[in-house]
Amino acid sequence: MAKDGIQREETLLARLDAAGIGINRAGIDLNLLVYLEALYTEGGVSRAAERVNLSQPAMSLALKRLREIFDDPLLIRTPRGMVPTQRAQELIEPVRAILGQSRELLGGRRKFDPATATGPFTLVGTEYVFSILLPILIKRIEREAPLASIVSRPTSPVYLKSWFEEGRVGLGIGYSEQPPQELRVRPLFDESLVCIARRKHSRIRGTLSLEQFCAFPHVVVRPMGTPQYALSLESALAALDREIKIGLLVSDFLIAPEVVAETDMIALVPRGLAQRYAGPKGLQILMPPVALPKLHFSMIWHERTHRDPVYQWLRDIVADASRELAPRETKGSV
Repeated sequence: MAKDGIQREETLLARLDAAGIGINRAGIDLNLLVYLEALYTEGGVSRAAERVNLSQPAMSLALKRLREIFDDPLLIRTPRGMVPTQRAQELIEPVRAILGQSRELLGGRRKFDPATATGPFTLVGTEYVFSILLPILIKRIEREAPLASIVSRPTSPVYLKSWFEEGRVGLGIGYSEQPPQELRVRPLFDESLVCIARRKHSRIRGTLSLEQFCAFPHVVVRPMGTPQYALSLESALAALDREIKIGLLVSDFLIAPEVVAETDMIALVPRGLAQRYAGPKGLQILMPPVALPKLHFSMIWHERTHRDPVYQWLRDIVADASRELAPRETKGSV
């Protein structure tokens, strides 16, 4: 074995030891860890082979080697397909960390030209976040990366962590105040909350008292996994020994203006959303009669893409696009 190959293998084995991964050291090499990551992520030999541009028989042999090295089946066939064993689940995070560091150590930072990027880039977030940010972001991507494509998918607190770990999602955008600790966070912009009511409301005319705020039923928005803003309202009202009436409970802000425009219900929504719908839907924008914290919008991503120049570029243009939203706090009469 060449000297540099021996040094690479010794470095790899040292990292495996540091990660607490005991193995049969005979014949371990970095490619086998690449194949292990692909098998875990894809959950099958055929898809894993395609992921790393390997033939199916070669991937089957790699799985056999991995089972010998780690003394574990790693993947078990079930009616739902191939599922990872407990040992495989314990291995995957250290293996991914080692691969990320090794790619940087052995190959250096790869150059990235947005003009040749094809994607797809998968983003996760709420409908409201996508409605305000994607039009701006897509314009920038069309200009800088005309061959790229974007896939958006709704957020899911239950699966978010695993989506990032498995590479199914590259970037999250939303108002999650407490994302999983394994994810990195970068603030984007803030929005204050205002109250909306229809202009032809039976009793509300331009101002909103605390009595009116508590008397009329609310369209309450509780985004999945993000109850903080609703809890802050409950806390503020509890200090005044008051509470609101819940007329409708929904998971996304975009629904609120539609319902408020046709009923005597009221709702707390981000200022930008209220400004967008006030004219077309015939809505009043009113200051809430209680002090409420702003919504903090952020990007979240996993360590596995933190140093990837492709995703560094993507995060930068998302941050750049979000700056166009910041001045919205100074617009409008409220």
